[in-house]
Amino acid sequence: MSVAQFASTDVVKATPETPIREAARILREKNIGLLVLVDSRDPSKVVGVVSERDLVRAVAEGIDFSRPVWDIATKTVITIEAEEPLSKAASLMRQHNIRHLVVTKDGKLYGVLSIKDIVYEDNALRVIAGYDEWTFERGMSA
Repeated sequence: MSVAQFASTDVVKATPETPIREAARILREKNIGLLVLVDSRDPSKVVGVVSERDLVRAVAEGIDFSRPVWDIATKTVITIEAEEPLSKAASLMRQHNIRHLVVTKDGKLYGVLSIKDIVYEDNALRVIAGYDEWTFERGMSA
């Protein structure tokens, strides 16, 4: 199973100039945990992300919410290519202690994969765990 099979391609984007307050409003309205920041001249080019964790940190630090979201953004974005195996995505999430991965195709923005996309899907959990249908149903390791 590839990452593309589970990634959401309806990506919610903003530019680095977006005010922090607006970014928080977007996350709340869309009921999502990650806002992808893109280059204003090339919306397929990811320049950063803002997660719920970034916003919590901003609140704790007393940052002015009218400042640009770029001031609190994560600029080192962990990405995965759409055709990579789902197990690699899970490994990256675990390794970097993150809940979202930006998914690319040929180096351009393709989608976002959330931990929720994985854990709510039985087949995805089986693949990540390395179980096949027979062993998973019997509670045995592969």
